[in-house]
Amino acid sequence: MKTSREDLIKVIDFWNTNIGSEELFGRELVEKINYKSKEVIDILGPRRSGKSSILKLIISRLGLGGDFLYINFEDPYFIKHNGPEVVEDLIDVFREHYGGNLKYLFFDEIQEVQYWEKAIRKLRDKGEYKIFVTGSSLSLLSREMSTALTGRHLSYMVLPLDFREFLFFKKISIDSKKDLVLKGRLISKKFDEYLSSGGFPEAVITGSQELLKEYFYDIIQKDIIARHQVRDKDALEKTAVFILSNSGKIVSVESIKDAFSLSFRSADLYVEYLKDAFLVFELSQFSFSLKKQTKALKKVYAVDTGLAWAVSFKFSEDKGRMLENLVYLHLRARESEIYYYRTKNRKEVDFFVKEKTNPKILIQVAWSLDGVEKRERELDGLMDAMNETGLKEGFILTYSEEETIKKDGKTVYIFPVYKWLLEDM
Repeated sequence: MKTSREDLIKVIDFWNTNIGSEELFGRELVEKINYKSKEVIDILGPRRSGKSSILKLIISRLGLGGDFLYINFEDPYFIKHNGPEVVEDLIDVFREHYGGNLKYLFFDEIQEVQYWEKAIRKLRDKGEYKIFVTGSSLSLLSREMSTALTGRHLSYMVLPLDFREFLFFKKISIDSKKDLVLKGRLISKKFDEYLSSGGFPEAVITGSQELLKEYFYDIIQKDIIARHQVRDKDALEKTAVFILSNSGKIVSVESIKDAFSLSFRSADLYVEYLKDAFLVFELSQFSFSLKKQTKALKKVYAVDTGLAWAVSFKFSEDKGRMLENLVYLHLRARESEIYYYRTKNRKEVDFFVKEKTNPKILIQVAWSLDGVEKRERELDGLMDAMNETGLKEGFILTYSEEETIKKDGKTVYIFPVYKWLLEDM
């Protein structure tokens, strides 16, 4: 459908008028972006995780005046006007109506534009603009970026708030290890809140569990059903709740197929759709054999403990798995190679992080080490994994326990999760 100049002016005015006037909380990702690069910057993450705010923080950080254009393509106008030509139409109208020297383009939820990657590549190849885009679809953006913008883009992922950002939203700053001691009781109390409410920014501010349920259904409806034309909404929702309920466990496509009487293909597609929408993540078992690693069953994790808590009573009952999910998300945001580890005698360690070809860290997560049997099980599994990987140090992260154990030339640090989340490894 042909776009009208007057309508585009209204859209541009709507999205650009109030930028800079709203209160924005800092996000760590803003400091990690390579602003000097000429490549397209794409920021990917789940719906409502703060991608729009990050674009506005970038605008503020760069100190931009009238030389930028910001558009959110979830504006209702683009439901009927979503051809690739709309991108250049917006730029042309901006130049004609507003004048100035347009240098920066910020396009929110770019996947709503058909064949958007062709329009962005054309703009990038002109070399006139620094381009930032966001999207809520992992495979859609990564696939199209990799084909149309090979070597021409830098990707960043944004997840819900980590614990440090959560505290910042609550106006609690942690600038040193001394703060951890002085504010320890307050931080511990806020950690309980973070564990159950999660890190979706608006939900953190409002404290609303209903809002988290709304996010869940929005992701299901807008990012999966509408995008992939899923017919059996009920089966998809049940699959999503099933996976969220089993966060931190091994979940197979076969088990989903049997639980909801689905075909293997449908169950497999539903899992892929949920991953694509950033609702869940999978974690592979480490193996030196790529073939074995590919075949091994995967563990699953929720994008947010608060959202999983809101839709799954079963998940909220198991606080140990909630801790494990938080540790996974913290690692996922910072590390490129994460696995779970199974020793030669079949003992499992929750996380094994590699850096290139080198082992970096082993982490076991447990709510508590109370009881001789529990303590020995967690320690033995970790020590066996340390022996096999050659690591001299390992971590057991718990809710509140803290201790250092030295044994056979190796050191195991038992550490509260909330402290670990606030320290660099």
